[in-house]
Parts: sequence; C-alpha cells; structure tokens
Amino acid sequence: MKHSILISATTAAIAISIAGCGSSGGDVAGIGGSGITPVGFTSSGTITGFGSIFVNGVEYETDSATFSIDDDPTLTTEDRLATGMRVVVEGEVNSDGVTGTATRVTFDDQLQGPVNAASVVDADGTGRTITVLGTTVQLNSTSTIFDISGTATGPFDFDTIAIDDNVEISGFPDSAGVLQATRIELKQNTFVPDSSIVELKGPIVGLSGTDFSVNGVNVNAVSAAIDDLPGGLVENALVDVKGTCSDACCNPINATRVEGQTPGFDDNFEVELEGVITRYVDDSDFDVDGFPVDASGAGVERIPSSLTLAIDKEVEVEGTVVSGKLIATKVKDEGGSLKVSATVTNVDIAGSSFEVTPITGQTITVKLDTSSQVEDETGTASNPSELLNSLQANTDFVSVEGYDDGTGTNTIIANKVEREPADDVIIQGVITAGTATSNNVTVLGVTIPYDISGGGNDTDFENENDVSYPSATEFFDDVTLGTTLVKVKDKEPGGGANAIGVADEIEIELP
Repeated sequence: MKHSILISATTAAIAISIAGCGSSGGDVAGIGGSGITPVGFTSSGTITGFGSIFVNGVEYETDSATFSIDDDPTLTTEDRLATGMRVVVEGEVNSDGVTGTATRVTFDDQLQGPVNAASVVDADGTGRTITVLGTTVQLNSTSTIFDISGTATGPFDFDTIAIDDNVEISGFPDSAGVLQATRIELKQNTFVPDSSIVELKGPIVGLSGTDFSVNGVNVNAVSAAIDDLPGGLVENALVDVKGTCSDACCNPINATRVEGQTPGFDDNFEVELEGVITRYVDDSDFDVDGFPVDASGAGVERIPSSLTLAIDKEVEVEGTVVSGKLIATKVKDEGGSLKVSATVTNVDIAGSSFEVTPITGQTITVKLDTSSQVEDETGTASNPSELLNSLQANTDFVSVEGYDDGTGTNTIIANKVEREPADDVIIQGVITAGTATSNNVTVLGVTIPYDISGGGNDTDFENENDVSYPSATEFFDDVTLGTTLVKVKDKEPGGGANAIGVADEIEIELP
C-alpha cells in the first residue's frame, strides 16, 4: 500500500479552532499539472521508495530524467523528492511490468498554509483531522508521513502538529472533498503574516475582475502573475494559486501567481493512476482522483479477484486513455482491510515474504511486492527489498496493512509494512468463528481467546462506533460470521493483567 485511507472515524471529533477561521468544505483538486506532456506512459501516485524511485509498484531509473518540483527552477534533482510525495512520472515501463525508465518526474503539493484547526485523536488513536485554508485534511498515525524542512524545527509528527504550523501537504481527495494526507511537511513552526507562502488548487468560482474564490477561500489576484491561462482568468478554470495572507485565517489570499492547471491525461497514452474513487455510478462510470474510468471490460484484472468498487475505495487503475476516459485493464485494491501487528518470526527473502506470530504457535504469512509501501523507524529500509534483507526474526515488530491473497491460507498481500517498536498485538479481518460462549474468535485463520469470566480483566466488546456492548451476547448478535470485519487487540502481549494472547478488545470495524 502506498498509503492508508481513514474516512469517517474523526468526523465526530472535537475541533479546536482559531476564532474567525471557518471551514469552506470546498472540493480539493485532483490530478493536474502545468505543462505536462505524456511521452507514452504516465504514472500518477505516491513515492514509496528510492533506488531509483518507486511509484505504483514500478522502480524507475531516473539517471536521465528531468525533475520539476513545486515549479521551483532551483529544485532539479531527485534528492529533493521524498517518500509519500504524490508525483507524476512520465517515461516507459519494461516488459516485466516492475521496472522502467523515467524521462520526467513532476511533484506539486496539493495544499500549503497554516493549520487553523486540529481535532483530538480518535478512539483508536490512529486518526485526526486538521483544517488548512478551509480544507479538511485527514491524518493517519500509521500512514501519513511527517517531515521538516525550511526554517522549521522539530518535533513534528501526528501527535505534535499544532495550530499555526505552516505545512505543505500531499494527498488524495475523497468524495466529500476531504484531503487524505500521504505526507505533511512542516515549512515554518509559526505562520508569518504577509510573508509565509500559501498555496491551494481548485476551480475559479465567482470571478469579478481579479477577485474570485477557490475551494471557498477568497483570492485577490490584482497583483498576481498569470501563467498558463491563455484567456486570462476564466470562471471554472482549474488553477494553482500561490501567495501570502495578512493573517492566519488566510481569507483572502493575496495572490502572487495564478497558474492554469492541465487536468487529466492525453488520449492514447497508457496510464497508471492511484487515488480514491470520488464518484461511482457503476463499474463502467466512476472517477478516480477526479478522472473518469471504465473498468467494465470482460478482461479487466482485479486484485484481489473479489474486489468490489465503491465510493471512497482506494485503488490503483491501469489502462489506456480513450476519448478522455481511462479504459482499465487492471484495478488493484490499494486500501486493504486486513491488518496485523506482531513480531516477525521467520523471513523468506527468496519468496519475498515473512511470517508474524500474533499468538504462540499460530502464524500469518505476509507477502511483499514492489508496490508495498515501507516505513522503517530504524531508518535502514526504504523499499521492500531492503526491508526483507534487514528483518530480524524474533526481534523486529511490524504493523501490516493489506488484503487476502485469495488462496484460503493465512496470507496477506501487504500494501504497507511499518517496522516499529513493539506495541499492541492487533489482528483485523473477517471473523470466521466465535460465539458468546466459545471463549475465542477466529480472525485471519488465527484463534484468539477472550475473557468473560468476570474477574475484572474481561475483554471489552465494542461496536463500530467504539461503544461497548453490555456483554458478549449483544456483540455476537450483531456479528455475521464470514462477513463482519473485526479488530482484535491484545494491549499487554508481554504479560500484565491479561495472559499472553488473550484479547483485551474485540471491535466491529464493518458490520
């Protein structure tokens, strides 16, 4: 996985806002760029590793590539790119489908400006939202990458991001216009009025002279340079606005540049597109990252084969653009509802896999491919190959997100693997066995005991809204074996109040 999507968990969270700064709720612009001319093959997605550069499961050689980074003529080398950045790669892919050569790599952030509001962390401890230039941005503690540049100093991460931080954001909009952040970079610890650079993308709305709005934010463009807009400022034109603000509310933005954006891709070019399904009618008529897709062909490969398309599903689509629509030949689930956090107990480098043991004597196999996103708190691995070669059995602890390989075995195809300090043991998947009196549940082929003895350490059963059930009976009344997605957590796998391998929480994720 390039990144993980968390859509609804924090919508009810309590926001802390600066007085007078509102949220516009406007749409976030999808794919688009200035002066991008495809050269046979175009890939739009997030960077998952280097050596040279990994995007959408392909390792591109970049020795002869040109780089366009934030439209800054001084940033022309690969070392200014980083994991989690959303880029467009133009070039060629080899017949093996996993290597290629890039001729041009373009990065431009989706949003930059001061944080005006920040929610509390959700009940699972993995999600929270911030508001930047009226746009709601979803953060995920396990998949959003945090970094520091410019004049900023740390710490800066999921827990410490704060109001007035001036941040640059990469990500993908969902159907509600919420920007699902893959990377957030701290540019300045404190926003400076009339100095700090802000940026947002979207269509021109309510044009009156040189005044208009973008995503509900007012823009004053009287002194702005107008680029790549042959007809000048035009209603509904997709633009990238850069400028400054007189205060942290940034309404209006005093634009220094308004640049036209070229949406989508040219006809007859092969395209790989990563993003969220932002509009869905049926499999022949839906949008990924705002671009129309038809995946209804009889020969379309689905990974996994059971993949069902729906609004806000995160996917990677491959195919050819015909009459402004991507005719898909392959659609891959990039979200993945299966999760496991546990200690690595065996590594198979030749098989590109490793095993974890969440319960003594019961293992889950994790398979990697070149599209698997790697995050490593030890700082030694940035791609799947490096991770496999450095994993230490019976020492390293990992968190994995992915999907079932379809073989009926305890095997996950990993979209994302994070090596981290040992923490709660977690297994998330469809519950296949368990009753209110069985004293155990089976998830991902692993049988986990639960405790309802009444001794003070009973397992907590919760619904999808994190509300506890009075007893296990009510929980299992709401569960359908073979269908309901649940998360099992052992908060003290190393001992403590509960014995090793006894669930502290069993929570419904999707009924």
